[in-house]
Amino acid sequence: MPRFNPVFVNLSTYPIATLEAKKRRLINEGHTVYDFGTGDPIESTPQFIRDALTSAVTPNCRYPTVKGSDSVRHAISGYMKRRFGVVVDPDTQILPTAGSKEVVFHTPLLVIDAHAEDRAVIFPDPGYPAYQRGALFAGGQPHPVLLTDDHIFRPWLLPINVLERARLLWINTPHNPSGAVTPKQDLKRIVELCQEHDILCVSDETYADIYTTTPPHSILECGTQGVLALHSLSKRSGMTGYRSGFIAGDADIISKLVKLRSNPGLVPQSFVNAAAEVAWADDQHVINRRKIFSVKKALFTAFFDEIGLEVIGREASLYLWVRCPAHSTSEAWADDLLNAGIVVSPGTMFGVNGGGKGYVRLAMVPTIEACQQAIAIWRTLV
Repeated sequence: MPRFNPVFVNLSTYPIATLEAKKRRLINEGHTVYDFGTGDPIESTPQFIRDALTSAVTPNCRYPTVKGSDSVRHAISGYMKRRFGVVVDPDTQILPTAGSKEVVFHTPLLVIDAHAEDRAVIFPDPGYPAYQRGALFAGGQPHPVLLTDDHIFRPWLLPINVLERARLLWINTPHNPSGAVTPKQDLKRIVELCQEHDILCVSDETYADIYTTTPPHSILECGTQGVLALHSLSKRSGMTGYRSGFIAGDADIISKLVKLRSNPGLVPQSFVNAAAEVAWADDQHVINRRKIFSVKKALFTAFFDEIGLEVIGREASLYLWVRCPAHSTSEAWADDLLNAGIVVSPGTMFGVNGGGKGYVRLAMVPTIEACQQAIAIWRTLV
């Protein structure tokens, strides 16, 4: 009998997988389901992006390179300049990736020494589950930081002994699951804190282009020394299945990531990079998608305001983070809604050490018409 990695053996089922199983059961029983669980938008990928991908599928697709083509990195550099006013060198400061999740999972391998005392990985709680899981598989010590109230992550409040043990700090703005946006002055303070303690700072900015009125900032606006920013086309351009993103920042760290990622072959396909190139070069389709998400959010925020439920972070991201009624819990409320055919994610799904209690997350995935139908059903449950 094979012997297995104890980290894997002791790991719980990935939270989204549990939610998907419940949803499939309802569908198999013939129920109409309004799925606000998984953040996988239903709107079609723009045709010009699909055309770029299919045109790039040649009769003989050769091995892609870890760094991708010059043209895709130049397109990414152009995006960063237009969107954030940040100049990043396409040759030395940008690395295309196979989406964002794999980057979150694998990046701890770059800095964690499993035998060292200082191997902590700091991340927000609630947060993206891969922050914790990547740290565990790399041999690091996960250090979740509980977020409450406004759900803004303020790592400078951490005890000095925690910072001294840390090698990697994840921030996430706009934050998943709450949608909270970290102000630029706080980003600057985080950069200075990590530089002071020699901590690799990685900012997960995969929802930066999904907002209502005020564009969120990138941490790279505050400097690049010891700092990386992670971006994705999944929500920005409706390319979840393409698995396409990039990481950018400190040139020395990017060069080390190139070396690291060459070992397992973490390389986006050339035809996916061709689609990414045209996607990063165009902003109009993002404006159109942002309008659709804003309409969906407005429907729900009006409804929640009407029935007196608190919504956190309604300005940005694909999500709404809703405080449960006083008489209920995250799991109980999610189950009640599930029985009515409305799939939401219990907040505890994103928690490690108490994070997410008392909330549910709604992903603005169904059509506008389906959102209206779900609200009508929800209203009967109030």
